Amino acid sequence: MDNKQAKIVAEALGGTSWDSGGGINLIKLERQDGCLVVLSDEVICEYKNEEDFDNNKPINSIFLH
Repeated sequence: MDNKQAKIVAEALGGTSWDSGGGINLIKLERQDGCLVVLSDEVICEYKNEEDFDNNKPINSIFLH
């Protein structure tokens, strides 16, 4: 998804859009329990916290392709 699409989806879901570079746009949703859910057009990942996201250590993943 492009930057505009990411912003629209993020707003609809109550999250934030993030350009991770190289044309990859993500949607980040912070849950009340501190976990982070990150969506792209290829995968949805759940992380225990921001540090695990930074280190690419998801606790759950759903591949969309």
